[in-house]
Amino acid sequence: MRKYLVVCAAMMLLCSLVRAQEAEDAGSGAVLSVIPRFDAGMLYDFDAKEASFSFGNTSLYTLFEGDISQNWSFSIANHWVASDGWAGGAFGNAIATPTADLYQLHLPLKGIGFHEGNFLDWAYLTFAPGDLSFTLGKQMLLVGGWEFDDYDFDVNPFNASLFWNSFTCYQWGVTAAWDLSESSALSLQAACSPFNEALSYAAQWDGTYGPYSMKWSALRYPCQRGCDKIWNTVFCLGNRLELGDVTLTLDYFNRCGDPECLVPDIDGHTVNGSVLFAASDEWELGCKVSYNSSNNPFKNKYDGETFLMAGATATWSPADDISIQTSAGYSDGLGFALLGVKYNFELNIF
Repeated sequence: MRKYLVVCAAMMLLCSLVRAQEAEDAGSGAVLSVIPRFDAGMLYDFDAKEASFSFGNTSLYTLFEGDISQNWSFSIANHWVASDGWAGGAFGNAIATPTADLYQLHLPLKGIGFHEGNFLDWAYLTFAPGDLSFTLGKQMLLVGGWEFDDYDFDVNPFNASLFWNSFTCYQWGVTAAWDLSESSALSLQAACSPFNEALSYAAQWDGTYGPYSMKWSALRYPCQRGCDKIWNTVFCLGNRLELGDVTLTLDYFNRCGDPECLVPDIDGHTVNGSVLFAASDEWELGCKVSYNSSNNPFKNKYDGETFLMAGATATWSPADDISIQTSAGYSDGLGFALLGVKYNFELNIF
């Protein structure tokens, strides 16, 4: 409860500062986006030799963000409806419900379901007076990797790594970022840990040097083992190379996305590689491979196994507010083929 009061007090203080700053600075604007996505397709279980229907990433999002003044901005993303695409079409937790404790908001309806879902992805304020910026609220943990750079409503979970599907990446915290130059930035963060047991600490280096861009990070968080608190570290090396219309991406994590592998006594690795080709203003073609491994001694489906995903996508955007995507591939013993439609309705608020 004390943590909850601290967060509320800090948010109220920032809101009052924003109003004071708004009186001094000119210019503001905000956009509300309503983003429905509908996916439909088939799954094939190679072990059971059975086919089933899936709604994929069928969902409903809202995104409300903008500038309050010259130095203040905000962003709020909500995930109202979700399909449990891994269950072969069942709408698991279709209507998201808020938790009783505002501070302990769990997995934002992104994952295989080992945590409770919540309707709020993120909600934060950013104060950027110059080369320094400060962000307070629920936000993305600094886990690096280009895979987390896309909005959730743009991602096909079957075509994503086990780490993306499992990691509780949205938590309450504060981040300070420093633009060291036009091409380099350093971010430091203190936030709730992925297990909501204590604070986590992270640092990330973002750089763009010619055609090469990087997101390198280190996240350290505690895990409770009886009466002991054991610290764990997740490193990520995110690398991207842009060669004209072709974008090459390679992410490496020193942990697998299996929740048991996010604790210190389990080793794991995640490697993501992708190629994206902007064929025209309307067409985008891509392929991706993700390899996840662990030495998990616990008796579950990942015991002594690896998680392999390989898939291809083709996205057609006939207009700025609509896109149609088809995807096919293999993901953890499942073959998938999906067709999805996403619409982005934008409304200028002020």
